[in-house]
Formats: sequence, C-alpha cells, structure tokens
Amino acid sequence: MLPFRHRHRDEGQTLAEFALVLPIVVLLLLALFDVGRAIYSYNAITNAAREGARLAIVNQDETTIQARTVSQGGGAIADVADVTVQFLDSASGDPCDGSGSNPELSIGCTAQVDALTRWEAITPVIGTILGPIDLTASSSLSVEFVCGVPSAPITDPTACPKKP
Repeated sequence: MLPFRHRHRDEGQTLAEFALVLPIVVLLLLALFDVGRAIYSYNAITNAAREGARLAIVNQDETTIQARTVSQGGGAIADVADVTVQFLDSASGDPCDGSGSNPELSIGCTAQVDALTRWEAITPVIGTILGPIDLTASSSLSVEFVCGVPSAPITDPTACPKKP
C-alpha cells in the first residue's frame, strides 16, 4: 500500500513542475515564431530590391521602379517612401545625373535600389526588450538600356521598349 501513496504525491509534483515550465516553453515557441517572421521580412525585401534593380537597368522611371519594388515585397514594404533608387557611376560612385562634373546616365552606370522595412516582435516580452528593428536590403546592377535621361525624361512609361 505504501507505493500507491508515494505515487499519488508525485502526480501533484509533476503538475506543479508543468505549471512552472509551461510559460517558458510558450515564450520560446513565440520567440521562434518571431525569428521566422523577421527572416521572412528580410528575404521579402531582399527579393523586392532585386526585382526593383532588374527593372531599373532597363527602365529608369523612379516611380515605376518604386511601385514594382513595393508590389514584390510581399507586404513587408509599407510604402514607396521606403524605397530609394539611385543611378551611380561605376568608377567614382558619383550620381549619374549629368549635373556638374557628374556623368550623364548611360549604359554602364549602376542602378542601386534600397528597400527598408520595420520589423516588430509580436511576443510582448521580446518586443519590449528588442523594440522595433529596421531591416534594409540593397541591390545593384549595371544599366543595360537607357530609357530617357534626366535632361529629357520619358513621361510615358510605355514608351520604353524594354521590359524586365
């Protein structure tokens, strides 16, 4: 009879231990979920910046590039204001805008698209510790076709014969 009494006391102890460990296990699972969301967001904006750069090398209309980048962001990029587009000289890094001693936009300039998103943890404890984190991605490719230049911009995006 004594072994039965002893087992009965152990069942209560197991329940108390489970009650102590459960919140920690749930917190770890939610943290893992948050890390997965952060990785998804970073991959989404990296892909979006790459797609924006692919468009920029054949069509230099900034609003079209920004809209394409946001649409390819999978919901991670909130607004076109979070996308910057630059055309830089490959050798010097100066803007290819034809101003001052800067070169005119031409084949060989580099199209650089930067995308930004703000990631926030949904787990209350982790969100309080980390706060919001800015994730950025950048993609640079060489211009392959010039469709309008700053001195004579194309007002009709359909006038550019090349599409990505």
